[in-house]
Amino acid sequence: MHQFRYSEKDRRINQNPEEILLNIGLKEGMYFIDSGCNDGYFTLPASRIVGNNGKVWAIDIDSGALNKLKEKLKKESINNTEIIASPAEEVIIATNIADIIFFSMVLHDFKNPSKVLKNSKQMLKEDGIIYDYDWQKSNTLIGPPIDIRLSQKQVKDLAEKNGLAVKYSKIIDKNFYAITLVK
Repeated sequence: MHQFRYSEKDRRINQNPEEILLNIGLKEGMYFIDSGCNDGYFTLPASRIVGNNGKVWAIDIDSGALNKLKEKLKKESINNTEIIASPAEEVIIATNIADIIFFSMVLHDFKNPSKVLKNSKQMLKEDGIIYDYDWQKSNTLIGPPIDIRLSQKQVKDLAEKNGLAVKYSKIIDKNFYAITLVK
């Protein structure tokens, strides 16, 4: 897995997690999957937003990052979040369970992003969305090497290959784009 580090302080300049999650429609009572969650930059705010009537699953292979997430959840007494230490390629929590499946700057890191999207489609409710917030495939001052990034077209092609359609695609800024996928 790629180990590019983007500090939380720097990240907050470009990405307000609460604002992003609310803008994509996350609400109290929803079921949310953070795939490739790392130490919970989006998991924690999602857990707060969905509340006790909702559920969050945090998936990652990095046990160190997941241990940090466990501590953060414990510190805030958050009990609606389940941590899954596994490659996303091997995870299907349940079929038709998630309102939102979320990827933040991570789809390129999976060994098999096509399989991850295929699994995501199975876990997604009929009216749910898959949201990918990712790096532009262009030279930027920050971010992972350009050769490992996925372009919007590559994500669209992977989605279509796995029975998903692009509902919305947008360039956020010079560094990022966002794609919303549906069944």
